[in-house]
Amino acid sequence: MILIANAQWLNQNAGFTNDTLGFYEMSLPSKNIAWAVCYDGKAGLLSTRPVLSFTRTTNGGNTWKPGQMGNDYTLRFSNISAIDGNEAWVAMHKIGPVYGSYYGSFGKGGGVFHTTNAGQTWKHIKPGQLFNNNSVPRFVHFKNKNHGIAVGDPNGGYWEIYRTNNQGKKWKRVAQSKIPAALPNEVGWISGFAVVGNTIWFGTDSGRMYKSNDFGKTWTVKRLDSELGAYVHEIAFLDDGLTGVAHLRNATSTFVFSTTDGGSTWTNYFQPPNWKNSRITAVPGTHAFVSTAIHGNPLYRGSAVSYDAGQTWIEIDNIANKAVCRFFDAQIGYAGGFFVTGPPLRGGIFKSEIVFQIPGCANNNKQVEITSAEKMPGMEEKPVAGDRVKAYPTPARDVINILLEEPLANTSSVISIIALDGKVMDSRRYKASRLLQVDLSKLAPGLYVLRIESAGQTFNKTITILR
Repeated sequence: MILIANAQWLNQNAGFTNDTLGFYEMSLPSKNIAWAVCYDGKAGLLSTRPVLSFTRTTNGGNTWKPGQMGNDYTLRFSNISAIDGNEAWVAMHKIGPVYGSYYGSFGKGGGVFHTTNAGQTWKHIKPGQLFNNNSVPRFVHFKNKNHGIAVGDPNGGYWEIYRTNNQGKKWKRVAQSKIPAALPNEVGWISGFAVVGNTIWFGTDSGRMYKSNDFGKTWTVKRLDSELGAYVHEIAFLDDGLTGVAHLRNATSTFVFSTTDGGSTWTNYFQPPNWKNSRITAVPGTHAFVSTAIHGNPLYRGSAVSYDAGQTWIEIDNIANKAVCRFFDAQIGYAGGFFVTGPPLRGGIFKSEIVFQIPGCANNNKQVEITSAEKMPGMEEKPVAGDRVKAYPTPARDVINILLEEPLANTSSVISIIALDGKVMDSRRYKASRLLQVDLSKLAPGLYVLRIESAGQTFNKTITILR
């Protein structure tokens, strides 16, 4: 059963008073913290009017505090990747040559900028080394405080891809031999990427998608489209890293492509009814994809949800324009539209109140059975009615997410990682939360038991760690 709440989005004031501001990209590092970067909402994403505004919340959207990314008005946002309420990274590209009164293009230059004081000041990181005057930075992403990646269009004969393992203090460009060659004049798209664990995908204007399974060390490439002449704009993948949806565009149409094998093969669903064709995101801990759109016609604006990898969509709303949507989990998510002076007054940010279908939850009446092959001697796995404890992705690499149902989520939990010989590799207490993240980066690949102790109950789950 699919449940959608009557009050799907809660209007929140982004802190601005300028109704020309829209929101292009968001980053949610925790359940209470979110950052959103702006663009020229009236003239469009490629407007020649510079917009350096951003806004952030540290209290779950109760209040939003606006700020500005420096004062270089030749720049536009590509994307943002936040670490916490004080630290964030942004990729910035140059405003390109003007085409008409309002529209420009992507110019060369820009780079990666970093703040550690909630955006009061920003530092341009290694200008000329981490991207230069011939670069077009497309995105930056940090999977945690230490490990980050930045990707830009081909420069010097191959894609600019940089990695850091020490909080951005040093960056190293990935060797040309590790990246399949770009096609003539092939380029990417701003924020046109997806990440699940160590797996990264980004798309190009030639209908191709690059993929790395080792957080950018080595890459492969796959063509989604060979006939439409379409540009890969949006990519989203579920926690399994296999089920994904991509949004492609050509000069006249938009298309939904879908995969269930990590991107090896794709199916084109063209323009499914109710699909909102601006942005797509996946909702962690669910099978849901959410699409959002800006349009003057209510039939096409608003938001919609898909539970079958983009083949069919259910409209959530068509009341307000939404340019971007991002989720931390099934309970916490935001969409960004425009600040509208009214009537009615809208504050530009919308907090999700959608009730998503969650795989294996109690209302699905499922009983989880563990096969004897998965059990360790002397350590029986306790069946969990309704899958009250869910761990993903499996196999895991550096991080595993643990989703707890009530009342387990309402109390602190002790989570231990136990080797096959019974040795406790790690054990620590976590604050009450529905979604917990456990760091696996220091553990060797292999089979382990994840023990969760919460609300007076103990659950054991077998997990595999890969590198």
